[in-house]
Amino acid sequence: MSLKVTDYSYTLKKHHQKTVTKVVLTILLYFVIVNFILSFLIFPVRQVSDSMQPGVASNSVILCSNIISTPQRGDVILLNSKYDEDKKFFSKVFKLLCSFFTGQQIVPGENSELPCTKNQLRRIVGLPGDTIYMRDYVLYVCPSNEKHFLTEFEVAQKKYSISFYAPPSEWDTSLGVAGNFEKITLKADQYFVLGDNRKSCEDSRLWGAVTSADFKAKALMCYFPFNVFKLY
Repeated sequence: MSLKVTDYSYTLKKHHQKTVTKVVLTILLYFVIVNFILSFLIFPVRQVSDSMQPGVASNSVILCSNIISTPQRGDVILLNSKYDEDKKFFSKVFKLLCSFFTGQQIVPGENSELPCTKNQLRRIVGLPGDTIYMRDYVLYVCPSNEKHFLTEFEVAQKKYSISFYAPPSEWDTSLGVAGNFEKITLKADQYFVLGDNRKSCEDSRLWGAVTSADFKAKALMCYFPFNVFKLY
């Protein structure tokens, strides 16, 4: 009788161990799959500033995808940090792993309060080959192989609005972010990006044109708060 109880106890113990192992492995598998999706396919981004208002409200959460098709006018793009100059292999691996295992919530090097040290959402308003200029915060575009200038809203594939203000007549226009600049022509793989909040935003007016290598992800939709839900 004692032997049978021992055998039963041993069998039950092995079954329990297998069950626990399966549960742990299942949880780990789900964890890896979810974090793989969040790191390499689709992930949330919190917009904390008002640089993209009214198109992207401050304190909203935007769903972005690392899979970027050919950029179109009007697309909202998540840009890599302008000052991400850490080229060391082990630092890059650590940053990737930390980002992976925290679901993009902790990314070393993006917690600085210095300007341009975080990834930023901006709107594509100029494509390679375009000739552009700005008057009163509105961009005018002459696409490649075209002869006439149109406003950015007339040539964009997607509708959007911008916010700006008319400065007082005595205002020194050399101060702050420029609302006017003369004609420039974008070269191959050059994109001109602007914030929707034209009066208070760091964008191509300060950095110059960006390239496709600066694109981290494409904004798909705003899903929180629910009252500002929209597709991009």
